[in-house]
Amino acid sequence: MKFDTGFKNEYVAKYVKPSMQYQDVFTEEQLKELAEFMFRKTQTWRTSPTGNLFFRGNFKTLASELVVPIIKDIVKEEIDFDKVTTYSGNFFHTPHQYGIHTDMPEIDNTFEEDDITYRSLLIPLYLEPKHNKSKIVFYDQRVVDSGCTFDNGGWKSTTHYRSFDDYTLIDNVYTMQQGWCDIETINKMTEDEFVKHELFRAPSPIERYNGLTIESSFDWQPGSLYTFDTAAVHSSTIGKPYFKCKGGLRISLITKRDYDNFK
Repeated sequence: MKFDTGFKNEYVAKYVKPSMQYQDVFTEEQLKELAEFMFRKTQTWRTSPTGNLFFRGNFKTLASELVVPIIKDIVKEEIDFDKVTTYSGNFFHTPHQYGIHTDMPEIDNTFEEDDITYRSLLIPLYLEPKHNKSKIVFYDQRVVDSGCTFDNGGWKSTTHYRSFDDYTLIDNVYTMQQGWCDIETINKMTEDEFVKHELFRAPSPIERYNGLTIESSFDWQPGSLYTFDTAAVHSSTIGKPYFKCKGGLRISLITKRDYDNFK
């Protein structure tokens, strides 16, 4: 996957859409089947320094048998699965909330040069304790470039993505309101927004979000389906009471570039 000018122009013209939540899409039995796939039918796994578990591989089978047949009609207004050529992503089991990041591939990725990210799916599988109230938060900003993390204030990510503590240095930022733009950290997040979307339960200081504006936030609900731009900036909260662990499935839908219209 090559993040050249044609890629960026095609992405914002065709694939930038609001993030969505669809509730009660998967039954408890279907969630159990997905969790069993995570532990028994994926091909590789790894751990992070903070104790996260990631599983990947065999996603074509996963998508074609356990995901697409269930959601195809539900998301037909925003996703055409006939256009999808590749499925990527990972299962995750984590005791932590996720910091601010995007899910775009790394600069040195293994995708074909003519691949482009189409849409991402996120499926919460389980949550302990079940009465935990936590959120996933999507921001207006898209970073139409390789994946990155937002680590202002000494909060360093443990991923191998590009890490920024100065958000003004992040290039190729796009919003539906402004088009191509810069992240201006002099624009402080308001206390009202910080509280409304429960970012104080991330937990992170409000200064970490300066320059970002919130598009939407949703409760983390096993059985729901979230769809979003792969370039969309997002994060999660640990909620109340703190969860002990949660599991989920993220799938990136990949299609082919339109070189005829976007050079």
